[in-house]
Amino acid sequence: MYYTIRSLLPDWYENCNPKLPFIKDYMNVSYTVVHPKLVEDMYRVTFIAVKKPHVTSPLTTALLFFNIYEMRLSEDCLIGDIIIFDMKNTAMDDFVKMTPLHLKKTVTVYKNIFSLRAKRIIFLNSIRYLDNILALLKLLIKPKIFQRIEVHQDSEVLKEIFQPDQLPKDYGGNGPSLEELNDGLREKFDEYQNRFDQLDQLRVDESLRPEKLNNDEVLGFHGNFKKLNVD
Repeated sequence: MYYTIRSLLPDWYENCNPKLPFIKDYMNVSYTVVHPKLVEDMYRVTFIAVKKPHVTSPLTTALLFFNIYEMRLSEDCLIGDIIIFDMKNTAMDDFVKMTPLHLKKTVTVYKNIFSLRAKRIIFLNSIRYLDNILALLKLLIKPKIFQRIEVHQDSEVLKEIFQPDQLPKDYGGNGPSLEELNDGLREKFDEYQNRFDQLDQLRVDESLRPEKLNNDEVLGFHGNFKKLNVD
């Protein structure tokens, strides 16, 4: 599936190289960054946020997310993930861009391709539009995963997760700021550039497969969305 998915989702994987201008531009207005220190229970923390309203791109965020995990396959060791969404600068129109199909693809690739497990999904600085996204997520993920979602009106919960010297400066700690982590990510992408260029060329020869696959069968889009109703 690691290679097969690249043919099933060409609209994603043919345009995910971190050297592409639109990805570099998005990194200038957003954060999709991983904290370098593991927290308690060997969990790895990922922060997702935007610097200003009206710039959110769910697709580009997902591509950055997957590129990060591509590098983590080579050098990371962890038990599970804590994913933190800071809604501080998010506007209503940012939520409109998050379609059911996009969320389904993101969840499927995260879970089935990278075989990762979210131990906590935390929304900071919640706004009222968040309820719409949570309603979609409830339809797309297993109940036990949905129960791991936490919604907070501020960022105080981070003080329970990080030691003061690790908590990012953005949240009152002495750890690396999100901007510093973003700069480090750019350097890491440069380090792995040859790998990403190679991945651009890798595709499965589907003519050799005994039985043809399609995204309805592998990703489950067809059955899930023919009857999906969202208020």
